Amino acid sequence: MTGEAVYSFEAFEEAACDAGIYTWDVVKNLVFADSALAELFGLDPAATVHGLPLEDYLARVHPDDRPQLAKTISEVLVADIAQQSTYRVQGRDGRYRMVEAFGRAFRDHSGSPVLYSGIVVPAAEQEEDGSRAH
Repeated sequence: MTGEAVYSFEAFEEAACDAGIYTWDVVKNLVFADSALAELFGLDPAATVHGLPLEDYLARVHPDDRPQLAKTISEVLVADIAQQSTYRVQGRDGRYRMVEAFGRAFRDHSGSPVLYSGIVVPAAEQEEDGSRAH
């Protein structure tokens, strides 16, 4: 093997099933998310589908990762760039899990950010030798 990652359809399908989709209404400060994102963040799916404040999600991010994530979100809003982040979130079981997030802000005609949408996927677990397990 040349060291290249080999992905199976089953692994892709499993990761896709665990991926959570969200849209943040920046003006109302409500994040609308599907049940997969609720599961990742240890939140109630019935509440996430109707919208929760961004702070409810940030509270589930590991305290060591929270400042960098907040900075990244701010940079995405100000600089109009895409987000790509890796951080830990706390599930309902109290354990932290590494996730990868991809998002982007959308602006109104005056240039103000109004929506921020994206996807959060569980990151591949790191094995003891530092390689990723799929």
